[in-house]
Amino acid sequence: MLSKAEMKRQHILKCGTAYVLEHNFHALTLDALASYAEISKGGLIYHFPNKNALLKGLADYIFEQYTKQFHDFAAQDPVTKGKWTRALIKASQWDLDNNAKLNVGIMAISMLDPALTNEMSKGYEQIQQQVEKDSLNPVDASIIRLAIDGLYYSELLNMAPLDKNLREKVIKKLTEMTK
Repeated sequence: MLSKAEMKRQHILKCGTAYVLEHNFHALTLDALASYAEISKGGLIYHFPNKNALLKGLADYIFEQYTKQFHDFAAQDPVTKGKWTRALIKASQWDLDNNAKLNVGIMAISMLDPALTNEMSKGYEQIQQQVEKDSLNPVDASIIRLAIDGLYYSELLNMAPLDKNLREKVIKKLTEMTK
């Protein structure tokens, strides 16, 4: 069971995510989030003393959600061969559908302060290791992972992103490659 303080922290992170998705990354301020979350600014500052701490908290929160989805999808997959790679594909699809706008902000701020994404980088390395040991040819699994990265970059950087129909077809093809 979560402590009262941890429940408040989770509330702030959920509200921070929703705020950025509703407004935009640049509109996020401590004052705006405190108002949106219906808490005092002091309550917010107790958990996140400045905007960088909040951004790091949001980055960690988004990656925790992603990692949870990754493990949940793998646990639900009855076919052992390729299940981690399929989980990566499904978790990435879920993330792009739910957090893409927030990921843009996190990516932008990480270019200014790379320390914000150190934990995410370590976590993603662990995911890559799972994919490489997935009873698939590690080169094929890595190609699938890099294709997923390409979907992210085209979406997040607005570099000729695929329309939703084509993106779904690409994801379906990547999934077929895991069988």
